[in-house]
This record gives sequence, C-alpha cells and structure tokens, in this order.
Amino acid sequence: MIEIRNLQFQPLTLNLSGQGTLHLGPRERKSIARKDLSAEIKTAGKRGLVRITDLTGGVEPEPEKPTATDDAAADEAKTTSKRRK
Repeated sequence: MIEIRNLQFQPLTLNLSGQGTLHLGPRERKSIARKDLSAEIKTAGKRGLVRITDLTGGVEPEPEKPTATDDAAADEAKTTSKRRK
C-alpha cells in the first residue's frame, strides 16, 4: 500500500494508473494500491505537491530532496549583515 498526502492548502485530483481518479482535500491522506501509482502521482511527488510513503515496508518510491528554495534561504541567512547598535 502507498499513502499519498496532499501538501497543498487546496484540493487535488490525480489520475491513477488504471481507470479512476484520486481526490485529495487540503492536507488529506489516502492509501492506494502500489499498482495504482501513476506517473502523474510520481511527478506531483517530485514537484512537492504530495508526499508519497510506502506503508508495506518495501523500498521507498522516491526519497525527498531539498528544494532550491531551501538552499537559497540557508545561503541568504549566512550573508545577512548584523544590525548596528
């Protein structure tokens, strides 16, 4: 089983690999069978729209990678100047 969590504050509708769609409300979680995991859902996971978790204890579908905005925020924090007294 695969758990999919909507990380957005708006509802999402994703196509499953077979026939049918998956409707996720804001911050909602749903479980689907591994065979229903489509390329569209994998792409949404890579873009940070949803979090995909494998509940069967098998191999993780896609590990999460830090986004460019996280790296930029860390670099910006290092380069900010201190306030004058």
